[in-house]
Amino acid sequence: MQKFCAVIAHRNPLLNRGTLRMGTEMGEALGLQEGDKISLYAGRLSTPLKLCIGPQISGKNVNISLDVLKQLHLSASSKYGICKNNEGIHLGPVFGIMVDSSSDINRPFRDQSSFISHLIESGTAMGQICFAFSTDSVNFSRKIIYGYTYGKGGWKRGIFPIPDVVYPREAGYSKPKLRIRRKMQSLGCKFINPTIIGKWENHKILSQHPTLSSYLPETCLATSFHQVGRMLKKYGGVYLKPITGSRGRNIIRVLKRKNLNLYDYQYQASSQPRIGTSNGINGLRHRLERFMGKRGYIVQQQINLLRVDGNIVDVRILVQKDHTGHWLITGKACRIGSRGSITSNISSGGRACKVETVVSGHFSDPIQRERILTDIDYLALESAQALEANTSSMGELGIDIGIDKNGKLWFIEANLRPARRVFTLIGEPDIRLNSVERPLLYARYLAGFSQERQD
Repeated sequence: MQKFCAVIAHRNPLLNRGTLRMGTEMGEALGLQEGDKISLYAGRLSTPLKLCIGPQISGKNVNISLDVLKQLHLSASSKYGICKNNEGIHLGPVFGIMVDSSSDINRPFRDQSSFISHLIESGTAMGQICFAFSTDSVNFSRKIIYGYTYGKGGWKRGIFPIPDVVYPREAGYSKPKLRIRRKMQSLGCKFINPTIIGKWENHKILSQHPTLSSYLPETCLATSFHQVGRMLKKYGGVYLKPITGSRGRNIIRVLKRKNLNLYDYQYQASSQPRIGTSNGINGLRHRLERFMGKRGYIVQQQINLLRVDGNIVDVRILVQKDHTGHWLITGKACRIGSRGSITSNISSGGRACKVETVVSGHFSDPIQRERILTDIDYLALESAQALEANTSSMGELGIDIGIDKNGKLWFIEANLRPARRVFTLIGEPDIRLNSVERPLLYARYLAGFSQERQD
């Protein structure tokens, strides 16, 4: 764990409301002097204070009045990171996890509840003010949010400042959610990831890259079924994917029977696989239109991916930033689809395996194996950098890469809300821990708390 400048905020009942007391060592570290007038921030909440600096306060402590603690929604005797910028002194950072909520008090954030509780516990131990909230719980007039924190007693509801940094984990982006996001950004909130980068946008960006374009399967917008028919004639098999879909939902595979005008299709509906055959491309369109609805789709050539026990395999690479603001590979694992599935998603019943195990099991040449493993890292990091450079600032991505039977790599897609379960399944708890800590470290970077200080 990286070490950062932190203090213990103590309540001083004798202290004047308008005064902040700290030791000489801390004052020097922050470039402050006795009598300076500053603003003290917790997230987007602030209050003006006058500094009282002296040797009677030890280096890691600050004294704050009860009124100021209440105003900024801080807890007495708690550890907080501290930094100074042109606005004033900041405690935290305040880290808000924006996520869809439920009425279940034991799982208030549905299947993400366990992950979010780990985030909050890790962030709190680092001196961050961490909580989870839904978009309908923001009070802009008071610059506060009604959210949940987590500790020994389980989930606890509380009031928190509008945060310095928001970690978006909600599913989907309605117009009301986007309005809340934009309003928070106007107050100075920074978001770890943007909203949505559609599969077609991903493809267009990477197809312009001088080296990444060779890793892309042929892809086009499915504006009509004539394009689907053309791709099927060329490749014999295609995948129809929603432009903004995730977790393998609403994906369709279509195979053309050789020398026949028959098309076999498969998709997942209500957790049940639907399999059928259609006569002619118009018949296929008629069969699939109801399932596809008004969603936009891309059509993509089918790749002859590696298989384990007859089930398709791809590689999930988690790339994240830390307190340095640079992209790093946190971990990678192979995802093996469930029997008969057209996707490899763990959420659809897939399982996991170490990448080295799968690669070694399919390729006997050690030079080829090394080349594949090296290229996986290159493709993941380079695609993350290219997508960020052509869209907006990002902090983490789940990059999915396919390996075909010849050892060629294929970029499949990038996910802005990647899950971590795959690393638990392959028995890599350290990777799982790093995957939780790195968004917290990156939040320090975004909020200006990333200066290290050795204790």
